[in-house]
Amino acid sequence: MKKSVFYKEVAYVLAILFIALGVALAAKAGFGVSMIAAPMYTFHLWLAQYTELITLGTLEYIFQGIIILSIAFIVRHFKISYLFSFATSVFSGLAIDFMFWLVSPLVAETLFVRIVVFAASILTCAFGVSCIFHAYVSPAGNELFVKEFAVHFEKDIHKVKTIYDITFLVISVALNLLLFRGFVGIGIGTVITAVLNGPIISVFAHALEKRFEFKAAFPKLEEYFEK
Repeated sequence: MKKSVFYKEVAYVLAILFIALGVALAAKAGFGVSMIAAPMYTFHLWLAQYTELITLGTLEYIFQGIIILSIAFIVRHFKISYLFSFATSVFSGLAIDFMFWLVSPLVAETLFVRIVVFAASILTCAFGVSCIFHAYVSPAGNELFVKEFAVHFEKDIHKVKTIYDITFLVISVALNLLLFRGFVGIGIGTVITAVLNGPIISVFAHALEKRFEFKAAFPKLEEYFEK
């Protein structure tokens, strides 16, 4: 079967939007956000008690900057693309704030609706992550860390993603106990996502690769990002 063309630039934009939407839907469902979003979401909930000037998106891209510096230290190399990764992180932060505003009218009070919204959050976020792995534009800090770590140490990227998510879950639990002495922003949904996220991303990735051929609409730009 002849594969259709899926432009990598489109994959990049879809990744940013779908990941942000996944975070917003998870927060709306109320079962707990994903492991990756949980640390900053927890900190945002705590900070919101004192000020509303700093949005979740702002906290996210600041944290992403720290993650980017961390992977540069681990691989002992700093690429120009890492700077673009921070730009993507800012774009992602703005997208998160936009998606939280977009889903704000959504009412998720009954258990059934909450479950549907939560399921949608897992699928949208997993689809977004699978897209970012097929884009050449530098991903946000979290995805960059997973991709660079997997390539540098020659590990399976989906397994690295699962371990990375579980690590963030542990950090989130620690933050919840420290800041709230209980669990706020994380819950059973966070645990479920930690277990299912990696496999679902893998399913999406294989499905996309089977149906589409990923090509750059701007090959010269792709070469630049590979430097």
